Amino acid sequence: MRGRTTARHAALVLAALACLVMGVGKARADKKPLPESNLALLDHAITATARTLVKRAPISSGAKIALEKMPEGSMHPVAQRAMLGALTDQRIEVTEVDAPAPGIHAPSSAAPSAAMPDSIAKGTIEQQFAWRREHKSDPVIDSTPSEGTAALTEQGDLPLLVISLDESRVDYPRLFRSGLFGGMHVERRAIVTLSAKLLRPDTRAVYWVGQADTSLADYVRKSEVPLLEDAAVPETKGTVPQQSWQKMVEPVLVVGLIIGLVSLFYTNRP
Repeated sequence: MRGRTTARHAALVLAALACLVMGVGKARADKKPLPESNLALLDHAITATARTLVKRAPISSGAKIALEKMPEGSMHPVAQRAMLGALTDQRIEVTEVDAPAPGIHAPSSAAPSAAMPDSIAKGTIEQQFAWRREHKSDPVIDSTPSEGTAALTEQGDLPLLVISLDESRVDYPRLFRSGLFGGMHVERRAIVTLSAKLLRPDTRAVYWVGQADTSLADYVRKSEVPLLEDAAVPETKGTVPQQSWQKMVEPVLVVGLIIGLVSLFYTNRP
């Protein structure tokens, strides 16, 4: 009889300790500040991808290029800003140009007065640009071009960089519990893929194509997920995995096993 009473007391103590551990863990979790939003995590991933893509592009420091503006999209302004930042960090002078309307070709510059030598044609874009500027023929009509026409002509003389945001999303690949009595956490992952092509001045023939991707991951509490997503940006929303019943009953089984072992120990004592 005494052994059974002792076993019950031990079981009550273990249950109280378990509740205390769970309560302390929850109190600490409540004091933890909210992580960065999914949009901020995507911003970091896009910035890192843009820097990698610019480093791979055959554009030397001090060069001048035209950057085609991206079409409207929820994440396109972020990608456009990231590319501008990455290019200017490399001391590349950038002129933003609007994308041409369907069926409309960008105006070309005046034809050069002589054929381009093979050594220049097979060289870098900067060498071709310098040669065209030196050998451009004077206009036949003596008139003063408007500011817009002059801007288009100058843009036609520059290599054109076209950027495409191929992938930009946040997903939750894994759901797990932090410790035996810890809260439920979700692994969060931001995935970004950027591609680019570089077009030659005047002819707009593709000179270079490249691609870069970045994946950033961390973990957040499951209860925080709705607070980190942005309803106005679909790329920030993902599907949280469902918890299996085995994971739900696991802490209960462990506690029950411990209580059973303690009860057996005290019951068999002389």
